[in-house]
Amino acid sequence: MLQTETSNRLLQLVPVAERERLLRTCERVELRARQVLHHWRLPMESVYFVESGMISVSARVEENKFVAAWLIGSEGMVGAPLILAEEDRQPSHRRVVQVAGSALRLSAADFLEILPELPALQRIIMRYVSVVLMQASQSGACNTVHRLHQRLARWLLVASNALQSRDVLLTHEVLGQLLGVRRASVTECLEALEKEGCIKNTRGAIHIEDGAALRNTACNCFSLIEREYLRLLSPQPGERENLRYTSPSL
Repeated sequence: MLQTETSNRLLQLVPVAERERLLRTCERVELRARQVLHHWRLPMESVYFVESGMISVSARVEENKFVAAWLIGSEGMVGAPLILAEEDRQPSHRRVVQVAGSALRLSAADFLEILPELPALQRIIMRYVSVVLMQASQSGACNTVHRLHQRLARWLLVASNALQSRDVLLTHEVLGQLLGVRRASVTECLEALEKEGCIKNTRGAIHIEDGAALRNTACNCFSLIEREYLRLLSPQPGERENLRYTSPSL
């Protein structure tokens, strides 16, 4: 019998029959830290429904410099832009695994071929795309207005939700790359957050000690992003009621 259970929170909303159809085409794969799932402006060959781990989606700002636009964890997928323009399979962002995990993978061609058979999944992905667009635009506005420690607190909360864990397995260097700032600036902000009791710095990871305090430190952008996710991707009538955006530990 085909296994229909998955920890991907988008697929948890899909009716069993559609999920079975999709899973027949997928394979479970491991995601390795620093693995590039999609290079900037190269053909997107595969679609990934993330079950664990975290992927950054980064915009190119200089020849060899990228800054994160949004993050993907078990609440999302890699390859959603394909649903908007099937003829354009060369999206202008780079997708890199930041925290190792696993995913359900299928080829972009197979995804586009079976998608017309899966109307519920289409609707859910379109709602997810709306959330991603909102998150990316909010991040852009945030970067021009809010201070670094507020932005860093927001990214830690977003990452924690993507990972469904209080432990954010990112180094100061990687956080600096995601934010487009110097590592020293990230270290300084993290030390301040630790003194405030929000987090605890460990080697290669940040543990969120007090989620409420971290929320108070973060700018209002996190609440806006979270509210939009809950509005669009909480279960609708007839959908399974086990999708939750906010990590229970926070």
